Amino acid sequence: MTLFPAAFRSPHFTPALLFVNTCGSFLLLVSLSTHVGSVTGSGLLAGAVLSAPWLPALLLAAPLNRLLARRAPERLIRLAEPASLLLTAAALAAPGSVLLAVATGLVLARGFFEAVTRSATAVVLRGAVPADRLDRANTVAEIGKLTGLSVGAALAGPAGSVLSLRGLIAVNAATLALSALLAWALPASGVAASGEKDGEKAAADTRLRVEDPVVRRLFARFLLVAFWQGFHTVAVTVIPLHLLDGGTRLVGVFVAMSALAIFAGSLAALPAQQYLDRVPSAVWAVLPMAPLLAAVLVGRTAPTLVLYAVFLVLFEVAFVHFNNRLLAAASAEELSSVVTLRATLLPSGVAVSILVMGALCDLAGPVPAALVVAAVTLLVTAATGGTRQIWRRPVPDA
Repeated sequence: MTLFPAAFRSPHFTPALLFVNTCGSFLLLVSLSTHVGSVTGSGLLAGAVLSAPWLPALLLAAPLNRLLARRAPERLIRLAEPASLLLTAAALAAPGSVLLAVATGLVLARGFFEAVTRSATAVVLRGAVPADRLDRANTVAEIGKLTGLSVGAALAGPAGSVLSLRGLIAVNAATLALSALLAWALPASGVAASGEKDGEKAAADTRLRVEDPVVRRLFARFLLVAFWQGFHTVAVTVIPLHLLDGGTRLVGVFVAMSALAIFAGSLAALPAQQYLDRVPSAVWAVLPMAPLLAAVLVGRTAPTLVLYAVFLVLFEVAFVHFNNRLLAAASAEELSSVVTLRATLLPSGVAVSILVMGALCDLAGPVPAALVVAAVTLLVTAATGGTRQIWRRPVPDA
């Protein structure tokens, strides 16, 4: 089956596919989480719904790695998107009395297919885009994904007020139909699958492990982003309420400012790509800490908002930098493991960080929590530096 002739297939469709996929997914996910919270009165259950899509990929990391290593990534996306669509369409047939439970099960079951799509697109870009344009392609793909997430989450409130839960599921089904169509517009990746090889070699290629010390160091710094994200998830409530002594209105302002700053950071990373690699990787790890500490230490509304926005812009630039370096540094043999671990370790790291930072903020407040974030960042950066990295042969010092 060929929906798009080969001449019309392009990796440039990847950002559009990720935008449509994440927009529909987060529209339903945030609406469902809000609905569960209002019905049950439990913030814990609402948070559990928000984290549900990442659980299947974490539990099924080894099968996900084998799929990415043995199958052409564009074919995996062309199977994953229709599978998500079929599950979503089936949920529409559920009776009203059990629709909430079915919808919650839907976002959980669909999480594995979403992880396949978001991991396999990175493999498609690695194989279809020339090396000198790969950073830009990965950055644009991240912008597409982030924009879809932000738009979907922003639309959840207005859509939830005019549509029933069944209507929201139907809208998500429509977005999945479009992303399934866009999946056929992706080109062949050109990355050889280990399923085409023999026995022992194929088995070795599908082990979920990363042996390259350069990639391991990059992963450690990449996971700093998860640590920062966990702190930020807690801080958007704790800082305005407890540090600035504001109310729910200030929390709303803080959340809106944060979304704009992160989006601005992803856009700023695009023209800055040609300069990011001229600066040692350690700088991008440490640089965001200065405005973060200044924001919590000054403790006044306007300066804190501005300084925290600067932290988030640098946060997003650092994420793009580490993400691009990680994907470029991975060898062909370890690429499937890298994208699998990226899809599983980042959300699990965020979840752990939220628990730890939330407890620390409750016990000691946001200022000690920010100091811990800075201290951990400095320790990890120091522990992963000091040797020359081989990245695209060669890469500057860490």
